[in-house]
Amino acid sequence: MAMRCALAASSLCLPLLATAQVAQEAVSDIPTVKISPVARITPLDEVPLSDKTLKLLQAMVRQPVVLSDAQVNESARIIAGSDKRVMFGAGDRVYAVGADYPGQALPVRGQRLRIFRELRPLKDPQTAEVLGYEAHIVGSASWVQSNGLAGDKENPQASTMRVAATLDIVASEQEIMVGDRVLMTQIAPPEPIRPRPPSQAIQARVMGLYGTGQLEASQNQIISINQGRSHGVEVGHVLNILSRPATARDKTDPLKESWQLPQERTGTALVFLTYERMAYALLTEVQEGVRVGDALAGP
Repeated sequence: MAMRCALAASSLCLPLLATAQVAQEAVSDIPTVKISPVARITPLDEVPLSDKTLKLLQAMVRQPVVLSDAQVNESARIIAGSDKRVMFGAGDRVYAVGADYPGQALPVRGQRLRIFRELRPLKDPQTAEVLGYEAHIVGSASWVQSNGLAGDKENPQASTMRVAATLDIVASEQEIMVGDRVLMTQIAPPEPIRPRPPSQAIQARVMGLYGTGQLEASQNQIISINQGRSHGVEVGHVLNILSRPATARDKTDPLKESWQLPQERTGTALVFLTYERMAYALLTEVQEGVRVGDALAGP
């Protein structure tokens, strides 16, 4: 009887031992993975622009215009309207001259052109070199007809008179006046903006505060910087605004030695319009007023 029970017990234990052995061998085949805490970094291009920032950019992206000497010289001048007025607005027809320079491709009918007034030279705060001329845009016009020559039908031998070009004003930021100039370059669509850090080191300076006579710019205002496409600056680059250089004297030192304090990040600027040697940026975060000459860096 005892032998029968022992045999029964051994027959029950054998399957359990075999199962445990197989399970142990299966576990030994699974590689060991060590898990440690890590920080997840979200690139800037994954962060969408807020609705407020998008609206600001849409309103501002067409405003700053920087012209070269050649563009200024090749612009047309408004000399009259369809009546005797000297100020015009949207819907008015005006006439311009000076757009017939050799080698220049004249606009086609319906082409949209910008009308500008005074020019402000933009100087590099480090070299004092003029990088371009900031134009004050007062409106836009549609090109209707190019200028040409008109002959005297009664006296074909007489000298001909030049005929001014015809434009229709389609939009005006303020009243357009006789003497305002027409930029002979079509309005290009804005580039898409993807906020991201620069792929290379950028060291720039604030060159001007757009559209303000103040000494300091605050959040949601536009600044111009002295670096452009030739320096690697692209639309969408996010640059850090750095604090101004400062020193502190060690009062506990008998020699009263002065020390340079490290520059700290005081805000961010989003580049939305680039030129060859300069760019415009929107101040998206500002902890202290931004002045001409302040430093920006990225990434």
